[in-house]
Amino acid sequence: MDLGYWVKVGDAGWRHVSPKPTDHDVDAAQLIADAPEFLSVLEPGSTVPMAVVPAPGSTSGRVSIAVSEQGRVRLVVCPEQGGNEEVSALAGDVLAVGGRFWHQPFKAFAAPFAEKLGKPLDEWFAERAGKEWSKQEFKAAVEKSLEYGRFPVAMVARKLDEPLKEMVGYLQNMTLKVHAVGYACFRAEGVEIVRPVPLGKPVREKTPSGADYRMGQVSSAERHTETVTISTKNREKREPEEYEPFPDDEASDEQKRILARLVRLDELGLVRKGFEYFVPVHVGKDGAEGAVVVSVDEERWPFPKEGEVVVVVNTSHDYLAGYLNLSSEEIEEFLDSLPRVQRKEHKGCLLLRASNIHEADQLVNEMRALREVAETGV
Repeated sequence: MDLGYWVKVGDAGWRHVSPKPTDHDVDAAQLIADAPEFLSVLEPGSTVPMAVVPAPGSTSGRVSIAVSEQGRVRLVVCPEQGGNEEVSALAGDVLAVGGRFWHQPFKAFAAPFAEKLGKPLDEWFAERAGKEWSKQEFKAAVEKSLEYGRFPVAMVARKLDEPLKEMVGYLQNMTLKVHAVGYACFRAEGVEIVRPVPLGKPVREKTPSGADYRMGQVSSAERHTETVTISTKNREKREPEEYEPFPDDEASDEQKRILARLVRLDELGLVRKGFEYFVPVHVGKDGAEGAVVVSVDEERWPFPKEGEVVVVVNTSHDYLAGYLNLSSEEIEEFLDSLPRVQRKEHKGCLLLRASNIHEADQLVNEMRALREVAETGV
């Protein structure tokens, strides 16, 4: 027997309703825009308020930016369920939006919220979050998130079909934390009801990057999510052991372990010869220098220490900047959070250090993310 529910609206008296599941879909982007508190399911112990606005510059129109009363910033992507949109383009849109907000000042971040809400973002929260809420703490938390720049992603979809699973895995490979939230739809007496539901079977995630370890961003709960892989249009996705290894005969045991992770730099699309990665148009030219050079020799510049590998990145226009169609300054700013050997650097050159496998993974992921952001035109 279906007992249903008994509801009372105003003075109309109690009435019986029996919600029935329906296959009717909803516009998830509109749902999040109308009811941002739907996302509070992602922050246990926190409910409302939460503010959401469409992300400025989003090419798909399916990416939003959300901030909670605690100052936690996240990206929200609402794919068209069963639509024909290319998931790689949508993933690129997510990366591009994150790149635009990276290192933005609080004022610039808050501007689109103020336009939608009709008042400054901190004032809007102050009216809703209670007496204990602090504008100063909220602003500091937002600024810290903008400085870090690796915004967690909430994917809201009816279900995780194979293309969306690929997209989740792709974003995770870019060192982003992705939480997939689904919803179940019901109808009763002409009323539509949507209930959030978890998506995906929790499994062990990939090893977090060195940045996650240093920043203390990975909790035991966050290390469990659905991990999948994606194939891209322009390059094959492979496991590290499937790449041609570096010529590591002179490398120490620790350097060999690091080099085994750095081979994924092959995914940048450059041409590797030995320890050097060349821009394709430079291959075979006399006197050509590598745009990226992996260094293990303690006796030659940049003289890596025992047990570490130094990756030399030539950011000049003739090399990586021209290849990615970015400025040297943009590349240097993007990679600025990585461990470096700055005292040995010179103009147009970054010396990125990997002294363990976690730093090697972080270096590769940041370089791959740089290429992905460059491809989206950020």
